[in-house]
Amino acid sequence: MSSRSDPRRLSAILGLATTRLRRYMQSNQREDLDKAILHLTESILLPPSSWLEQGPMILTALFFLGLAFSKRLMMFNQLEDAIYATNYLRHLRDQPQAAFACPRHAITTLLLNVLALRVKLEASNIVQNIEEMATLCHELLASDASEYDTTHSVTLFSGLVLSKIHLWLPDRPLDKVIKCLRTARMHKPDHRQAHFSLAVSLGTHYYMTSANDDYEKAASVLDEIITFNPPGDSQGEFRGTRSATHESPEYLEEAIYRNRAFLASPSVKEPFGPATAFDLERAAKQRFRYFGSIEGSEASSSGSPSCQPVPGVSFGEYEGGDPEFSRIHKNMEFLGGLLSEIRNNDATKIDETIEKGRTILASTTPGDPIASCLFEFFGFILFEAFKRTNKIEYLNESIKTRRQVFERPLPQFLRFTTLHRLAQSLLTRSMSFPGHRTQDPEEALEMLSQCVNDGHANLPDRFHLARLWASFARGFRHPSVSTAYETAMSLMQDNLLLAPTLQLQHATLTTSDLTHSMPLDYASFQVDLHRFKEAVETLERGRALLWTEMRHLRANVDQLTKADPDLGRKFAAVGRDLEELTKSVPPSHKLSIDDGAADDLRAVDPFGRLLLKQRKLMKERDNLISQIQALPGFDCFLTSPSFDTLRSAASSGPVIIINHSTWRSDILILLHNTSPSLIPTPHDFYDRANVLKDRLLYSRHKYGLDSSHYDETLASVLEELYKLVGKPVINRLRQLNIPEQSRGPIPSDDGVVRYFLDLYICSYTPTLSALIQSRNRDSGSRSSDRPSILLVAQPDPSLPTVGGEIQVVRGLNTEVTSLISKAATPAAVIDGFHHNRFVHFACHGTLEAGKPFEAGFELYGDKRLTLLEIVRSDLPTAEFAFLSACHTAEVTEGSVIDEGLHLAAAVQYCGFRSVVGTMWAMVDEDGRDLAEHFYKALFSNSGCVPYYERSAKALRVAVKKLRRKRRITLERWVNFVHYGA
Repeated sequence: MSSRSDPRRLSAILGLATTRLRRYMQSNQREDLDKAILHLTESILLPPSSWLEQGPMILTALFFLGLAFSKRLMMFNQLEDAIYATNYLRHLRDQPQAAFACPRHAITTLLLNVLALRVKLEASNIVQNIEEMATLCHELLASDASEYDTTHSVTLFSGLVLSKIHLWLPDRPLDKVIKCLRTARMHKPDHRQAHFSLAVSLGTHYYMTSANDDYEKAASVLDEIITFNPPGDSQGEFRGTRSATHESPEYLEEAIYRNRAFLASPSVKEPFGPATAFDLERAAKQRFRYFGSIEGSEASSSGSPSCQPVPGVSFGEYEGGDPEFSRIHKNMEFLGGLLSEIRNNDATKIDETIEKGRTILASTTPGDPIASCLFEFFGFILFEAFKRTNKIEYLNESIKTRRQVFERPLPQFLRFTTLHRLAQSLLTRSMSFPGHRTQDPEEALEMLSQCVNDGHANLPDRFHLARLWASFARGFRHPSVSTAYETAMSLMQDNLLLAPTLQLQHATLTTSDLTHSMPLDYASFQVDLHRFKEAVETLERGRALLWTEMRHLRANVDQLTKADPDLGRKFAAVGRDLEELTKSVPPSHKLSIDDGAADDLRAVDPFGRLLLKQRKLMKERDNLISQIQALPGFDCFLTSPSFDTLRSAASSGPVIIINHSTWRSDILILLHNTSPSLIPTPHDFYDRANVLKDRLLYSRHKYGLDSSHYDETLASVLEELYKLVGKPVINRLRQLNIPEQSRGPIPSDDGVVRYFLDLYICSYTPTLSALIQSRNRDSGSRSSDRPSILLVAQPDPSLPTVGGEIQVVRGLNTEVTSLISKAATPAAVIDGFHHNRFVHFACHGTLEAGKPFEAGFELYGDKRLTLLEIVRSDLPTAEFAFLSACHTAEVTEGSVIDEGLHLAAAVQYCGFRSVVGTMWAMVDEDGRDLAEHFYKALFSNSGCVPYYERSAKALRVAVKKLRRKRRITLERWVNFVHYGA
């Protein structure tokens, strides 16, 4: 055996090496360190297989060699030293503990330090090295290592995680890191940096996996940091929230709450405050997108179309910030400048601008997931360049660039944005350059389908893309049309119910005409396929969405309670709570951090608490509905009514449904015992109907209701409507041997002008379900006894004949309860509703543009009984309401026509089976005359038919008498309409 394996020689060499190391520790001279390494290297020149034969001395030499290389590494940052030190220390860890005297935790600590230095040198396999550090640190925490070694190791490891967390890719989980930091949290409960590193790691893992459990744990750790750390003790931040990855209102409120709580915490200091404020502003803008100006904040839905910031990460530059983030931030700002150049400069400079963008992309790091934002943003810039120039080269490059986003590590939040924008680019290319690439529509529609079914995206965006998917699929005759429309219909109601109150739900409907038109378009597609029954079902699903949802909250649970008393009780209770919340007036929007603790809900203001309470109740209600539908015989509970149910609305006569769609317009006649009958319309029906509407509204606004010009315009419009609707409907109904219900002049051979009023008894309904419910409500009110009448009247100098109308009603041979002048308060009227089967209003009716729930009856002392107050009532014994006031069956300006949000519908909803209302302002004296003729006809004969069922016929008689009055204009007598049974 070589003399170098002599134990005495080894001992001498080790002695020289340790002497040199001690001298280095005192002199800090590289010469001493180099000689120590030289001596130690000489001591281990034997083959590794024979090291154990020399006892612990050779292993001790290896340890000191690793130590020496680590010292030189710390001093001179040479990667070669890091490699040697790592290899020696790893080998030592593989040896049995009994083979040498050096404690294993000392080797582990030293190796962990060397790996940390390698990471700081930006050596290869950074993530792998940190994961190995996690294993070592976890082992140290479970060993008998000193408090100093474990604390030092945890501090070193957690600091590196915080600085390098952005390097983790979606396909490289953080499991080892999180496991180590959880152990550190348990062993060192006061180690704030370790706790913070755990929160950030869980947050990063959440953005990769979208697993809510990760977020909940991260938020819990963060809450401890915010709550228990002393002022000024801030080493980092975690502002990440779920709202960017799981875009839902409750998570948005959580984001606002958390960022405000972080800003309010005494432990927060610069430079994190401005970045947190930026996140808060972003959350406020998203809230504005959902609900409008709730907080009265300056945030708006407008903003740069650039790629949204990475969740939980601020790109802002700050002292100590990660240089990679700083570089990405600078590049994003630069691309933003390029976008401005393209939008503001002439087309001749676009090529130069685009070339600058290409240079930016060429400088990105291949494995950096954050850099994907740059590719998406540049794809947007290229698309803008195409829009400016119509050059297909820019469009092609935009598509290519966006495809590259998917070739890189892709955070979950960016996938949705890139996917639907890529689909938009492909559809644009298909339409702008037909035949260029025939597979573009197929690929684009598949992408839209993926976006629509992405549960992480927010509902408004998914609903918008579902409508887009349906429209393009229909245009391209793609087989996914029905699926797209069905998906859009499903998302429509969910999107509506994001908002917690009726007012905000209505605002959601008014933000886009497409919400209103989508069910009409779907029905037109079904008619195209001769699926008339399905078209009727679709139109019912798409009309009066707010009324439908409110009726669901009052669903009859008698049968359910018999089948399952506990479920019935729970469902009724949740319905009552939701109805009270939905019909409430939004609370004050003044922000207060302290408000967030109320009701154990995370919310920063009263609106947030209202929203979170609604979301909680909605989830509870959905869960109960699922349980109810699992019961035998309840599988259709609260589902959309079937055609067989809907056609019962035609039991007393046919129902005429006009579908007004840009694709095709149709007239459907719903019959009681057979399939619907279709009446095709002219190809220009949609445009002609819109022209008639615009003509009538223009004359009304410019000349007024009482002008001769408006009366002439109204007559001409009705005549045109007869040609478009009346004549073809009359002809079809005559073929079917059934009467018609419509309105308009009917030409005759004998020269006598006749109206539908002369031939038919007409009535309207917001939905088929509302009409069915008006006829089927359980009560004892089908009595033919003369009903009691509640008379609500407000004499006023501007209403000189109200006194005569009061006399007419009081003179009826029935019980009349009068609320006149001072007695007519909103509370007294609502109370009177409960004690009378009939109600007669004689007062002013008012509308508020864009505020349908504030429409109401003007009562004493400038008090108003509003539509919202009326719908809060539940009147099972109510029968008939005569609304002798202006605008009671008129939809407010800025509202959605198909929602039918007017006073007549509100009165019908709260329990009155039949209602007479006005489509616009009425002439004062007509109220007295019409009431006299109406009640005389209503009570003229006895019989078993309930009086409310006679009301439509009585109105027909009264209007015909009013029409014969001298010098009466057309608009005065056609103003009155009947709703309900």
